Amino acid sequence: MTTFDYGPIEFYAIAFEGDRPGPAVLQAIDDLVASGTVNVLDLVFARRSPEGELEILELSDTIDDGGAPSLDLAGLAGQDDILFLAENLQPGSSAAILVIELLWAKAFASALYDAGGAVIAREGIPAPIVNAFLAENAD
Repeated sequence: MTTFDYGPIEFYAIAFEGDRPGPAVLQAIDDLVASGTVNVLDLVFARRSPEGELEILELSDTIDDGGAPSLDLAGLAGQDDILFLAENLQPGSSAAILVIELLWAKAFASALYDAGGAVIAREGIPAPIVNAFLAENAD
């Protein structure tokens, strides 16, 4: 069986009020890493001033004690990626831009590859939308 070094990756922009994520946001990410569900490959922050100016901050710029965690592929999220993901960021708010490896999907990707299959499209639907739709439409 083929063994990939990395599983599929996804880019996320997680918005929050203010200029820094609260400890609960960082804890939620840390919990997913600790459980082996995801691996954080890159993490940067973007914030939009009340005047609408966008500022991009590296993780090390947001950690007060300089103890930023090491990332497997810091720099994987390029400037164009960050600008695209932060496009709808409202003035006075910020976003964590994450590149995560889906560890749960790594074996699935290897099995598909060995079977001659390939994912040619994927569409994600955020959980709040799924749950709202099902609450209104499920029997």
